[in-house]
Amino acid sequence: MKKLTILIFLLLIPIISFSQEKEVIPEPSKKEENKQLIPAVLPPKSGTDELNAQEIFEMNKNALVSIWYIADGYYSYYSYIPKDTMLLNGSGFIIFEEGIIGTNVHVIENKDSLLVKTFDGTFYNAEIIFTDPKNDIAILKIINPNGMIYPTIKIGDSDSVKIGQSIYAIGSPLGFEYTISEGIIAGLRTNEKVSFSDYEIGLVEKVFDKVIQITAAISPGNSGGALFNGHGEVIGITTYSYGFYGNLNFAVGINTLNKYLSEINFADNELTPELVTKREDELFNRSYRNAINYKYRVIDNWFYTKQKDTMKTYDTLIVKQDSINKANFIKSESLFEKCLNLRPDTFYVYRDLLDLYIFTDNYKKAEDLYLGIREKFTSDSLLNTLSSSLASAYSSSKDYKKALSFYDKMLKADTSDYFIYYQIANTYEMMKDYETAIKKYNLLLKKDSSYTKAYIAIGKIYYANINDYEEASKYLNLALERSLKSDYGYGYYGTEYVDLFYYLGMTAIKEKKKTLALLYYLELKNIYSYTDEERNKKLELYKAIKKLEE
Repeated sequence: MKKLTILIFLLLIPIISFSQEKEVIPEPSKKEENKQLIPAVLPPKSGTDELNAQEIFEMNKNALVSIWYIADGYYSYYSYIPKDTMLLNGSGFIIFEEGIIGTNVHVIENKDSLLVKTFDGTFYNAEIIFTDPKNDIAILKIINPNGMIYPTIKIGDSDSVKIGQSIYAIGSPLGFEYTISEGIIAGLRTNEKVSFSDYEIGLVEKVFDKVIQITAAISPGNSGGALFNGHGEVIGITTYSYGFYGNLNFAVGINTLNKYLSEINFADNELTPELVTKREDELFNRSYRNAINYKYRVIDNWFYTKQKDTMKTYDTLIVKQDSINKANFIKSESLFEKCLNLRPDTFYVYRDLLDLYIFTDNYKKAEDLYLGIREKFTSDSLLNTLSSSLASAYSSSKDYKKALSFYDKMLKADTSDYFIYYQIANTYEMMKDYETAIKKYNLLLKKDSSYTKAYIAIGKIYYANINDYEEASKYLNLALERSLKSDYGYGYYGTEYVDLFYYLGMTAIKEKKKTLALLYYLELKNIYSYTDEERNKKLELYKAIKKLEE
């Protein structure tokens, strides 16, 4: 087993952009009716009639494509501004004259708008027909309403290739389209296991059925491109290289792709039952990953939408980002719905969609979805998870009656869930009904006397809202005692402990106990602060201690 340090999938880092759409629709060629689509697998020829690089390029250039996608808000490191543009992402080759294309999965992964560009410069929309992530193989189809016929490559036999024979790679390295490089087959590998890091999904491992190690130069942008033998036949798909280790480049053997081509009836777009299941699984997984990606784009930038709602003067950046957020919301929502159409009983998809609605303040949609989930699922624990999210959302939006209503429903389903008791008490606290809040917190402590956060919450209310410093000190010290009992030497962290030591320090200040206040300040100072409010509490206690000295 190899240890892989850096594996580079030949995906083009988007440094080349295309900002003008070119829409040229050539006249469709006439084709035979009911023509069966079978790739031409040719037997290896003798070594006496091999073509040179120029002949191979001229023979195949019209059947080779570059693969692009539309990027919303792409950040240009040249102009230093985000812009909507088209980016080149890899390469491919036309297998059947109806516009069937072979490429790599990682070229088209997480892209919801694919275009292919042919040698004459024309762009066409394309759709994904089939993917095999294990071998990084994808089959696309040009959306071809006019019934055009496209030039095609010839498929060779990757099982008959030999180490040392000449090969040629054609692709778009670093955006330089239709670049050809020459080399030899340096090795043949079967069941080749590789690992690489994907910035979106972390560590990924693949085991390829067969890869061809080559010396022909390839770079990011070559991904999905054709690897030719000396007879101009495609024997592989250029896929990855080992970074910073010299000329270690690899292509997936074409027979892996050819196996799927023989199982798909492209004339009627029909697959075998096994491939139908495989395709649905891949469609679900791909749709879910894309839905999550769009969801996090929305979450990361939703503050722009909140700013737009309260904007007093027109701000171009805020208005543009708000429109991008709304577009990404629709994309995420539709992809989640596509997942649910494919697998209606997948609970985590409902959870993620509900989370999207809650975060973006779409409470009506969230409620309707929740009601639909209740009809579909009977598990109390699953429903409580969603109820808790929705109730928390109502609390955040200050719709406290609805929040309490949901918490009451959850308590009826499970009276042993102490977190719900805490949330109910906290909701009354946010409503500024401090008397009821203290009663609810004490009810929780009767059920679980070790619930430290409840002691802290009561102490905070007595200090900050009722000004009863003696009662505040009593509950805060009870919280400290219980936290010390459960201290395993990892230190304190979290907002509740910022509150604990801040209010303990302030009660000590009220009692003129400077040394004790200083001890609490030292504990508070060592807790990591996540917000300005927490940092201000440290500063406020520090100033109060200094003031005692005056």
